[in-house]
Amino acid sequence: MVDIWYPTTRGARGEPASYLPLLPTLRRVASDSVLRRRFSPAYALMEAGRLTTHAIEGAPAHCRDGGCPFLVFSHGGGEDRSFYTAQFEELASHGYVVAAVAHTFDTHVVVFPDARVIRAAPQPRDTVPDDPTLPVWRRELAREQRSDAHLRRLATVEALDIRFVLDQLMNERGNGQLRSPLFRQLDLERAGALGHSLGGEAAAVACQLDRRLKACLNQDGAMHGRPFWRDAAGRTMSQPFMYFTRDNPRSQIPDSVLAQLQITRREMDSLSADIASGPERLLRDIPAGAYLVTLMIPAASHMAFSDEPLMQAVGDSSKAAALLALGAVNRYTRAFFDKTLLGQSGTPLDERRPSDSGVATVQIFRPKR
Repeated sequence: MVDIWYPTTRGARGEPASYLPLLPTLRRVASDSVLRRRFSPAYALMEAGRLTTHAIEGAPAHCRDGGCPFLVFSHGGGEDRSFYTAQFEELASHGYVVAAVAHTFDTHVVVFPDARVIRAAPQPRDTVPDDPTLPVWRRELAREQRSDAHLRRLATVEALDIRFVLDQLMNERGNGQLRSPLFRQLDLERAGALGHSLGGEAAAVACQLDRRLKACLNQDGAMHGRPFWRDAAGRTMSQPFMYFTRDNPRSQIPDSVLAQLQITRREMDSLSADIASGPERLLRDIPAGAYLVTLMIPAASHMAFSDEPLMQAVGDSSKAAALLALGAVNRYTRAFFDKTLLGQSGTPLDERRPSDSGVATVQIFRPKR
């Protein structure tokens, strides 16, 4: 299933679309207590039909001359694509068409037009026995690497979902079957991919596999501290790339914990330094250039790239922090695609001293000549 968000005319009129249009179906397949935990405290507004978007379903599509650049969005593992509505609206209101994919089996529930309901698949258990001769920290590292291998397979499947969406549009255009006025206005020569968490890594894999995607962005998706993996030949990718993450200062690990893990402080410091430097090493090796943007908001969690913290905000301080983070996410995400797909200059990524330097930092890795 794919939701399409797109620009319309300034004079478009209609009722605003529901934030979670499938709520009646969700209530049939999940208990109210589960939904309240997931969407609280906004759930009461959803029940009352008072939590809406700024979008009008079925409004006429309106792209600027030359057509709308096309983006495919991949949600975080197990998340609902609706949780990223603020990003979709920001991009669509500035001329982008965004296809938000629901990755079947990796979102909590998918409802198809024929009324089929498919829940998320259970996560596999790690049944590989540990080697008792290894120190505890090496056993934990091996277990984590096995988990990473599973997630890497998931990201590859989701990258194929991203490519499938692009295939369908290009094949239908080639066969002259695009009857929709919206799809006829797409500029598929300016296509990109982005995503959050596991979806961000899927977007990166999609770029490595498919040069039809001209730019890719990963929002806080990093296994073992890296936003993507090199291919079998050790290459990165040919397109411009942005890794958008958050500051996550590491606290000093007590000696007692190091003793339990059977690791020396020198070994731990070396391991931590290798993980911390991983993203920069990758980004420096991207021939087309790359950006590393870091949210510097202390309260920003992994879900700060979604609507969830704003929906769950209780009190003015948590709401202000959520708005600050989401505003920065929208600003730098759009700046990246404005720059790489539209060729714009003067974006927040071009500023020597960004006006919101206390909110985010920007590192630029220039294209290789």
